[in-house]
Amino acid sequence: MIVVEFFLAVFLMLLVARVFGEVLHRVKQPALVGELLAGVLIGPSLLNIVQPTADLTLIANVALFFIMFLTGLRLHTKDIVEAGRRAMVVSVLAFAIPFAAGAYVSSLFGLTLVESLVVGLTLAITAVPVNSIILMEFGMLKTKLGATVITAGVINDILSLVVLGVILQLPAGGASAVNYAGVAASIGKIALFVGGILFVDRLLRTHPQWAQRQLARLGPRLGTKESSFGLMLTFSIGVSELAEWAGLHFVIGTFFAGLLLNEIMGDDLLGRDTNVLSGITFGFFAPLLFAFIGVEFDAEAIAGVLVLAGALLLVAISGKLFGGYVGARLAGFSRPQSNLIAFLLNSRGFVELVIATIAYQSGLIDLALFSIVVAIGVITTIMSPITARIAISRQLKNPERRQEAPEASERAIALPVA
Repeated sequence: MIVVEFFLAVFLMLLVARVFGEVLHRVKQPALVGELLAGVLIGPSLLNIVQPTADLTLIANVALFFIMFLTGLRLHTKDIVEAGRRAMVVSVLAFAIPFAAGAYVSSLFGLTLVESLVVGLTLAITAVPVNSIILMEFGMLKTKLGATVITAGVINDILSLVVLGVILQLPAGGASAVNYAGVAASIGKIALFVGGILFVDRLLRTHPQWAQRQLARLGPRLGTKESSFGLMLTFSIGVSELAEWAGLHFVIGTFFAGLLLNEIMGDDLLGRDTNVLSGITFGFFAPLLFAFIGVEFDAEAIAGVLVLAGALLLVAISGKLFGGYVGARLAGFSRPQSNLIAFLLNSRGFVELVIATIAYQSGLIDLALFSIVVAIGVITTIMSPITARIAISRQLKNPERRQEAPEASERAIALPVA
């Protein structure tokens, strides 16, 4: 794509996404739903003005980076640690149930073992970036519920990438001749990365004065403009690269980088830089990302497999809602809170597209299955914020339930522009 065509595509995506987002905002629906619909409108499914390309995929990845970086900066590691046990229960059930159900239903339609496992895996994914945007819009990111949802999503993504690493070692025809050495190496690198992050975080939390002294020494030596902001981004990119080396998606590293920076610098030092980052993310990158997800959807590609697509969509929604609800109840959340958690975990978004693309490019699934997965990702990502908004609105309208969403307010329900 030449430069002019690339910028024209970005211009159209951003323009239509902002217009649709504003329209949905005015009818009290999440802006990101309008941005997704904008992508579907200008994409191959309808007007076919913008087509998915490698250049647009690159900028979508950059958008994903900024969303996850901002999410990490707005959370504290103590929130994640406290939510860890609850999130583990929620994540495992919300992952295992749709994964098993999706693989089983796929096998009933005659798909091979590897195809069934890939499809089941894509149905089990939860989109952390989508939930981050929703929770920030509702003012619930720093609540116990919000930390649990984000942590569960991160655990879910780690699980999905471990499972993907195992599937990639399977021969296309079945489960014989498994590359056990490759599987062990994949799991070992992931364990090394996560263990290293936890070790550094523990050091920072037990010796906070050391990090503050280093910052005090470094600050006066930075004479270039916006040097601190540049160092933050450089650090985050470095951790993201380590995550990629470990076999995880880079967004996992970006999220952990934000958490570590928050632990090192604190809210006071991060204040101005976080505000700048928030403006860039919500004003530019987030609308582009959700519009791109809509552009990826191609209705024509699934025209011949509508029955399979419908069955998998049903399994994806019911499996994730059931698993998320049961997991939340076992973790000690109330029924309204469990409903909200289940609705939030039902989104798939860009992470699902990444895994589906890897599987497609590796020859594990064909174009029809890839298109079904993309369609399910778009539909569930549209559903999730709408159903979550309804659940939160009901809580806030009931005085007895207001304390279950302490940071949400009637102003948050109006939903700021995403």
